[in-house]
Order: sequence, then C-alpha cells, then structure tokens
Amino acid sequence: MPHDIFISYSRKDAAQAEQLAERLTSEGLSCWIDKQGIIGAEQWAQEIVNGIRNCSTFIILLSNASVESEHVLKELSLALEKRKRILPVTLDSVELPSAFEYPLAGLQRVAISDLDGILRSHKHGVERVLVKDARKSLMILPFEDLSPSKDNEWFADGLTSELVGALSNIKALRLIDWNTSKLFREHKVKTADLARELDVQYFIEGQVRKFGEQIKISVTLLDIAMHEHLWHASLRGEMKDIFDIQEQVSQNVVDGLKLHLTNKERQKLKERGTENEEAYALSKQAVSYAERQTMEGMHHAIELLTKAIELDDRFAEAKRSKAYILCELFRVYDRNPEYLHEAEQLAKHALEISPQFHRVYGVFSSIYRLQGKLAEAEEAAKEYIRRMPDEYWSHFSLGYFYMETLRSEEAISCFERALELKPGDLTSYFNLFVVAESSNNRKDAEKWSRIALPHFEKHLRLLPDDETARVWYSFLLHYAGKPAEAEGMIQTLLQKKHLDPGSLYNIASYYATAVEPPQPESALTVLRRSVEEGFAYRELIEQWHDIDWVKSNPLYREQLNEVIAEVK
Repeated sequence: MPHDIFISYSRKDAAQAEQLAERLTSEGLSCWIDKQGIIGAEQWAQEIVNGIRNCSTFIILLSNASVESEHVLKELSLALEKRKRILPVTLDSVELPSAFEYPLAGLQRVAISDLDGILRSHKHGVERVLVKDARKSLMILPFEDLSPSKDNEWFADGLTSELVGALSNIKALRLIDWNTSKLFREHKVKTADLARELDVQYFIEGQVRKFGEQIKISVTLLDIAMHEHLWHASLRGEMKDIFDIQEQVSQNVVDGLKLHLTNKERQKLKERGTENEEAYALSKQAVSYAERQTMEGMHHAIELLTKAIELDDRFAEAKRSKAYILCELFRVYDRNPEYLHEAEQLAKHALEISPQFHRVYGVFSSIYRLQGKLAEAEEAAKEYIRRMPDEYWSHFSLGYFYMETLRSEEAISCFERALELKPGDLTSYFNLFVVAESSNNRKDAEKWSRIALPHFEKHLRLLPDDETARVWYSFLLHYAGKPAEAEGMIQTLLQKKHLDPGSLYNIASYYATAVEPPQPESALTVLRRSVEEGFAYRELIEQWHDIDWVKSNPLYREQLNEVIAEVK
C-alpha cells in the first residue's frame, strides 16, 4: 500500500522515531515505521522492501547508533536504488562514516525538531533529491528459439540485442540493457518478480522460428502494472526481410508505448549496420561463440566476423566486434602483437566508416593499454566520455583503465559516475571494492562491500544460480565482517560438479589473498581445478609469484609452477 513516509532508524532511537511518526500522522501524512516486532527474518526483509518501495519520502534518522546499524545502511542503499526522495533528519551531531557518505552526499539535513522543515522537504524535495525516473520503463526479455532444430539461439539473441540497441537511443524510455536481460535467458523468472525488483512496467516477450531462410517472429508487449497485453504481432518473412521486420517491431513498440520521438531518434530507429543479411547472420553467430570465453570460441568468432567483413566491408559493428575479440584473445590467451595491430586497423576503419560510432573509442583504449601506450589509452577513454557523456560504458571504460593502471582515486570517481548512469550495476560496485582492496585500503573495501551487499542480495533473489555473482558476493560478505557466511557460500559452490573456470579462479584468489590468514593449500587446489576446467589466463596466474606466502615457501612456488605448466 502506498504511503508518504518511510522512517529508517536504530532501535536505540525508537522513542524519537515513534514520536516523529505521530507528529507527521497528525499532519495528515501516512507513515511506515517498523514498530510491530515483525517475526521471522525473511518476512521482516520483505516488509522492509515493500515499505521502501511504496513510500514517497525516505527519512533516515541520523544518530551515533543509526550510522553503526547494518540494517539502516541496507535500508538507505535500497532507497537510493529505488530512487526515492531521501531526507536525512538529525537527532544529534554525528560524523558520517564512509559507508554513509556516498548515498547521502550533498543532501540537506533537517533537525528532528524542525517539523516545518521536514514537511517542506517532503512536499517540495531537498537540495539534492533523487527524483524518480519519470520515463517509461521497458525490459525486452530474450526471445525464445522455437526452431525445429533448436540451434538458432544465436539468431533469437541477435534479434533481441538489435531491438534493445535500436530502442536505447530513445531518451523518453528507460530500457534495461541487454547484458542484464540476457541473464534471464537460461534462468526463468516470473515477469511480476522482475517488474517488482527492477522497477519496470512494460515487457516485451518474443518467440522466433527459423527454418532455412524462412523466419517467423511473434512479439507481445505487456503492461505489468495494468495487467494488459498492449499488442501482439506475428511477422513472417525470409532472412532477406530481417531488417524490415526489426524496424517494424521497433516501430510497434514506440506506437504501443505512445512515445513521441524526435527526428533524430526516428532516424536512429531506422539505422542499419549492414544491408547484407548473410553478413548480419555471421556477426550474430560470432557473438554467441565469443561469449563462451574460450580460445576456440574466440578464434571461431574471428573467422565468422572476417567472412562478414568480406561480404560487407563497410560493416562498422563487425569491425569493432572483431577488434574487441582480438584484444580479448591477446589479453587472456595469446600475446601475439599482430592481434593488437589488426585490432587497431579495424577500429580505425570502423570510425572512418561511421564517425558517429563512438563505442569504438572504448576498443581503442583497450588496444593502447595492452600495447603499453598508457597516455593514448587514457585519452581514448576520455574521448569516449566527451563523445558520450551520458553513456554508462564510456565512464566504465575509463574507470577500468584506471583500475588496471592502479590509479585508485580516478577509478573510484569513474565507477561512481557509471553507477549514477546505471544504478545497481554489480560490476561497478564490485570494481569499487576491488580498487580499494588492491590498494590495501581495507576501510574503503569494507565500505563498498557494505554498500554493494543489498544490490547483490536483490540480484541473487532473482538469479540464485548466478555463479559469478555468488563468488563476488562471498568476497563482499567476508569484508563486511561475515566470514562464516562467506565461507559457507564458497563451500556450497565448490560442491558443484561443474563450475565456471573464472569462478574457480576467483575462489582460489579468495583463499590466496582475501581471507586472513591465507589458506595456501585450498588456494592452490582450487587454482589447479580452474586450469583443468579451462582457465588459461597465464599472466594472471603468474602474478601469484608476488604473493608473500608463495615467495617465502619453495614448496608453494614449485606447486604454482606446476599449475602454470598445465595452462593450455
């Protein structure tokens, strides 16, 4: 049930919190305050989440007790994520710890005795208010492959990602990005749960049938809030018609949501990366192979993109994709400098073909960084931001450059900006933690782990089988002062018969450097398992020689060298 005010407070301040609630109620406002002693942690957590989701103003009572409360911090983080109006109300003079600084940065505080000030702030906002995004929210779920052979998932994913890309240029639309949407391809989640957790009203569901050159696409636009099907379309054709079909689906979405586009947005909606349907199909197949993150997958993706470029030498996105995969092949598997040289030429060609194709600057930054040209890499990432200042990836790219070059303060600033553009992004949160931890700043590592935890918990409620998120979550739990919970989650993961090689490597790193004291035997055992499962980032493993317990013990050095020798 909607209400005006949610009051977050420490139990030690219960009397003042209840008194404030009574005063606000007497002014005709409805208040949500936890004073019922809700029984059961799961029930309590759900009540809290619902209370914050349904409020207009989130009041946090600041006191020496509340800024030490883990529950208050979680509630504040959730309010920030839900873009609620946040009003800090002071009970006494208190210095904010680092974990509270980021979500409360720049907010005007009001004393609890200033009822008029609290009422004004609720009605008109405060100096810095996180206004709820008024844009229409849409999530395009991965289209289902209904082809007879069940081997056209690449086509279904390609169609979905193209639709996301086409609609992402519309400023009146808040669109869930493809990287988030595709997580729900294998992990089915109820649409109502997605709507609640991701704060989305509209959804597109689709099915694709492809048999030879014949294709059929069925698309439905849903309004979850109103429990309505806004429209359903069933489109048939051949692969040569794929671009017209994509454009028609995009226009149907715009019409169904009653969006008013600018001339520039209409033009963007009609843009096509290529007019060659075979080149298009090859590029989408290449993406599916590259996402496997194996050496064989990357090589095959490069072969497919090479064929696509031969069919259409002006296919800028295919050239950018090939350049990016060549960088990844060099970074993870094979330090052949020719890969970076070819990647640089491809990126330059892509920009010549399409000067407005600003995503290429992110690839340039990666190329130059891997070549050791750090000034050029930094400048390319900054140019990406200059060209696309409101693009999440531009700030993330510069942040990643700073993280890789151990420039902690600059990295933190970039990842914080990335979070403003993409609230709740788990990778940015984890990178903030990694930057702090790698610079031996345990205080900031603890701070970012506590801030990130509620976002990981929300994600894992939707995707409990997300291995990567669970491993990252374990790190955060450990640094947030919950080592037993972290170890329990790690052990649960290790009991799985098949675990992603990257996840295994991260678990090995957890035992090698995160826990105190380190656990060399466990670290080396899991590291060996990661290599057996296919982890082949040799340079990253070789950096283990710099770990103190490896340097000081000949037996561990010998075991590490044995593992490195097994890297394929």
